[in-house]
Amino acid sequence: MTGAVRVALAAGAGLVVATAVLGQAPPATPAPDVTVVSEFVVTAHAGGPAWWRVSSPHGAVWIMGVPEDLPRGLAWSQSLLRARLKRARELITDPTVRIGLGDILPLLRIRGQLRAHGRMEDVLAPDLRARFLADKAKLTRDPRAYSGWSPLITGLLMVSDFRREAGLETREPDRAIAALARRMGVKVIPGGTFRAVDLARTAAASQGAAGQACLADALDEIESGADRARAAAQGWARGDVAQALTAARGYDRCLASLSAGTSLGDETARDAASTIAAAAELGGDSVAIVDLRTLLSRDGVLQRLKAQGLQVETPQ
Repeated sequence: MTGAVRVALAAGAGLVVATAVLGQAPPATPAPDVTVVSEFVVTAHAGGPAWWRVSSPHGAVWIMGVPEDLPRGLAWSQSLLRARLKRARELITDPTVRIGLGDILPLLRIRGQLRAHGRMEDVLAPDLRARFLADKAKLTRDPRAYSGWSPLITGLLMVSDFRREAGLETREPDRAIAALARRMGVKVIPGGTFRAVDLARTAAASQGAAGQACLADALDEIESGADRARAAAQGWARGDVAQALTAARGYDRCLASLSAGTSLGDETARDAASTIAAAAELGGDSVAIVDLRTLLSRDGVLQRLKAQGLQVETPQ
């Protein structure tokens, strides 16, 4: 599930961390995307990433499940994508993050809440502190790196740096697919919208022990290494859904559970399912791209659409 969640929350928190103007309680239950629905996890045989077709009596939406990141330069077949976009009324993508002028001052205040008081590593449990220092050394030679932020934000920054060093391109293939749709004259619409200030508040409210849990999840991903992510991406490219799901979830496992009432993962799945259902009811064909775990999880997009009475066909 969590690619869309990470992109949305990272964008919201990252606005606080990254610039001077805008600045980037442990989960009680497992993240809602821990369990995928086995009937949806199959292998496609059409030469490329797996697709699912969701239809109503009026129209259909072709859904491509996508990973969180792709290794730079990974080749994958776009034949079915181009054919389906050619007939599509619109492309539904990941959620977008919006910010208004009235959000600037709240974001500045939240930025202070996301800073560490003293060195961040000094408040960590001994085992976690040792792991943090060892993994930090893999990413930077700067002894002060990451130490000025809370554990929650430190995890976000370390995972981002790890993925960049590993040659993983954030928001790919999403950006390439959206760019292709625009070149083909297909309208691109988001599958939901988050307010940046709400995401930053969620991050600020998830400090303390929850922040340390998120940092531990981030270190899990870093320690799993880049080879695992590359193997999962190669599985995705050939339509092997089970292999695609073997990518380390790491930090995203924690992000999906951060809550300001309902989990961000649950909200992402709900909004995407609602947008896709509306597109199917309008008639004609549409195309959607949805993070694989958001799509396939229990209470994820496909299960929600099936519960609403839409027909769900497995990969082509």
